[in-house]
Parts: sequence; C-alpha cells; structure tokens
Amino acid sequence: MGTPLLVMLSGLILGGLLNVLIVRIPREGRLLGWPRCTRTGEALTWWQFIPVVGWVLQRGRARNGQPLHWIYPFVEIVCGVMLLRLYQLYGLGPAFYYLTFVCTILLVTGAIDWLYRYIYTAVIFGGVIVAFLFSLVTGMIDWRLMILGALAGGFVFLLFYLLARMLFPSAGVPFGLGDVYLAIFIGTAVGFLHLGAALFAGMILAGIVSAGILVVRATGRPTPTYIAYGSYLCLGVILFIASGGMGAGLTP
Repeated sequence: MGTPLLVMLSGLILGGLLNVLIVRIPREGRLLGWPRCTRTGEALTWWQFIPVVGWVLQRGRARNGQPLHWIYPFVEIVCGVMLLRLYQLYGLGPAFYYLTFVCTILLVTGAIDWLYRYIYTAVIFGGVIVAFLFSLVTGMIDWRLMILGALAGGFVFLLFYLLARMLFPSAGVPFGLGDVYLAIFIGTAVGFLHLGAALFAGMILAGIVSAGILVVRATGRPTPTYIAYGSYLCLGVILFIASGGMGAGLTP
C-alpha cells in the first residue's frame, strides 16, 4: 500500500475521531466513554465507526429511522482529502503536521458552529497556544507575524461585530464574539502576511450563500434567517491551505 493511500486512510480515521469531538463537546461535555448514536443514544457498534462506510451502510439513518446528519461523513472526507493534499505539498515534514493540526481545529470548530451555532473558546484558544508553540519551536512562521496576524484578525472582526450590533439591535447578529475569536486563531495559524487571503476565501463563500438566500427570499420562499458564518470562514481557510497558499510562508 503506497504512502499517499495510507495518508488518506489516516485522514479518514482522524476525521472519524474528530466527529467524536464534534458530537461530545457540545452534547456531553466529556471526552471519555463509548460513543453513542446522536439520535437514539444507543452505543455504536464497531462497523459504525468505519469512516464514511459506516454512514453509508446505515443509509444515513439511525436504527429508529431518523436521518443522521450529512456533516459527519463530510468531515471524514474533507479530512482524508486534506491530509493527502498536505502530503502532496509538504511531504511528511513539520509543515504537514502543523497544518494538519490547524485544519483539525478548523474542522471541529466549523462543524460545531454549523450544527449548534456556537464556537468554543477553549478549542479556539487552545489551538492558538499550540499553533504558536509549534511554530515557535520549528520556526516555520515568524512569531512576530503570528502575533500581528492574531491582532489584525481579532481587530477587524471586532469591528464587524460592533457594526453588526449597531445595524441589527433587535435581530440575530450576523457576527458573534465567537467569530472574533476564530479570526484570532486564523491570524495566528497563517500569520499576518497570509491573513487577508485566508479570510477572503471564507468571506466570499459566505457572501455567495447570503446572496443566494436573498434571491430565494425575493421569490417568496422560506429561507434561513441565520448562516453559520464561522463555518464558512473555516472552510475558506481550509481551501486556502489546500490551494498551496501557505507554501511561501512556511519553512519545511
């Protein structure tokens, strides 16, 4: 079995482990114990753990017939493809492991925000600390650029948050403080020089979806009143990394 295939399979398995966190952090507040079905609460069997295949074998439904969310196989597939892409870009050097960690934080945060409309500060700031220390030891990103990136990302999204509070005083605010914290992590992870491009990708995705919602709403059809902005930011940064956008900013 070739190394690329092993890397992708490892990514699928890692995605399955991330799904355990995605389920447990908001629902159970604990990490230990045997995983249970999100619909029935029953203990999962071994074959249900198989990435993607377990979901397909269940036909996307729990034993009681309720649908299982599509985001779980999505996380596994994205994680598998992402690790393969990072291997293609950086091999199995420090940059591979650093960006794998960054992407796992983004996947967990984006999935939880999509499902529960909440961003956990413990996950974000834990990620900030680990990313900063890892890069400090390996020297892949200048620590000063990481600090500048964190400050710039946090400042810009704090302005967005305050502006949204003024424009929508009695409605759901498009931006929350969680998005500010997420921007701080993104700024730390990619550094000041890449912050604009990394954030731009996610903002474009969110803008396209918002425009689509407005078009549908104009036809009189029911539309969501809220979009998980943090999820689009996370996906945008992952796409930016997969495109090789960090290539010039890392020292493998």
